[in-house]
Amino acid sequence: MTRDTSRTRVLISYSHDSEEHRQAIRRLADRLRQSGIDAWIDQFDEHNPPESWPDWMRREIDKSDVVIVVVTQSYIERFSRETGPGIGSGVRWEGALITADLYHSRRERAKFIPVVLRAEDVSLIPSPLNLTSWFVIGERADADIARLVQVLLRDAGELPSELGIPDSSRGASFHFDGIQSSPDVDSAFALSVGGDAAEAIRQLDSLLQNYYGDERAYILFLQGVLHHKIGEVSQAKACFERVVETSGHPGLLESSIQRLQVLHTEFVAHFGEGGPVAAATNWLVNLKRGKKRAVWSALTRELRLTLAQDWIIANDGHSNLEPYDRDELAEALASRNPTHPLGKHCLRSKLEVLQDHYGRWDIDSWGAAGNPRRIGLDYELIVMAPADEGILVTREGETLPVYPILMRKIGPDWRVANFTAAYPIPGWPPSLEEIPAPAVGYTRFVTDAELGNQPPVEE
Repeated sequence: MTRDTSRTRVLISYSHDSEEHRQAIRRLADRLRQSGIDAWIDQFDEHNPPESWPDWMRREIDKSDVVIVVVTQSYIERFSRETGPGIGSGVRWEGALITADLYHSRRERAKFIPVVLRAEDVSLIPSPLNLTSWFVIGERADADIARLVQVLLRDAGELPSELGIPDSSRGASFHFDGIQSSPDVDSAFALSVGGDAAEAIRQLDSLLQNYYGDERAYILFLQGVLHHKIGEVSQAKACFERVVETSGHPGLLESSIQRLQVLHTEFVAHFGEGGPVAAATNWLVNLKRGKKRAVWSALTRELRLTLAQDWIIANDGHSNLEPYDRDELAEALASRNPTHPLGKHCLRSKLEVLQDHYGRWDIDSWGAAGNPRRIGLDYELIVMAPADEGILVTREGETLPVYPILMRKIGPDWRVANFTAAYPIPGWPPSLEEIPAPAVGYTRFVTDAELGNQPPVEE
């Protein structure tokens, strides 16, 4: 089997729990390859085994863009070296390599993706693997891996049909005994192949009135799948709950309950304690209270550095800055707790700019609007809006502001990575790498530019 260097290379790390589990991992690797990802597992090289499997693992980890870690109880026991000598030695070797890589690497983007087959297994994900986002992909052969593939492809746009979103000639890909999908339903669902999931949902909704019983529940199920595909967790949850409430079909019930478990886990991770929403809200509270050090230390290093560089440029020519090399000064000011003599001036200036920028935010009347917006492995975009309704027009001609806050998970904590949907790029001057609109789900919100709500800069 040849390697394609033009595609994202992914290594799947897993434990050989059983032959059934091995086959499930093989199917996952095959589906990823069909979706345009250069996925690899040890089974692909078993016909020509290397002299040293530990060396093979080290090379594969080094060459891979991403390593998917399939977490099970057996994997964790072996990863944590809780098994006896010779039992699960492959995972033990990988565990040592992964742990070393996580603690010693200085790369800017996360490389290791924890994946579990069941939502209840999320608690098994060990430190340090739980330092980034994780995915629940399900145990079924037709498990929904669309969100995982989007991250691996680094593209939130069109998904390949192999993921289970059909082409118009094959009809819907979800088959349940006793439920016959009609051509109209298949045709509506197939619109999502071209990336128009919203129109597919709308057409399916218009068909609901024509169907009853399990056929109607099946359409609701398809709508839930599509809502989840485009990141609309609340809407997906409502669809699957309606299926559970109205259908007695065993297959529909089982699939809907499994998907509800996944959605619940995603929702808690986003809105619950320790999640990005709570971290963003706490940061805004500290900003309102004028806690300069807490506000500054909660930013990522890249953002602190770009803000420090921006402040230095804004004060270019000032006598207080003349004695210092600007690169060394920027690094000193960008520390989490700057002790440089100019640190208090930089922090005070930035605090004033940020307080003015977020002046309309209020903890009692604002909240995180909409759905989780995961970007890559370790970023999420939080959109703060009035009343947490996601409705930006109160009456004709009047728009309400939104505050997008890009959050990044570093270690066990979420930190503020930027004040807009873009990665900060340090430099002279600092710049931004815009995150494509499809990746952040801005379709329901006006943009910063339309509101005159640009990222804060030094005045």
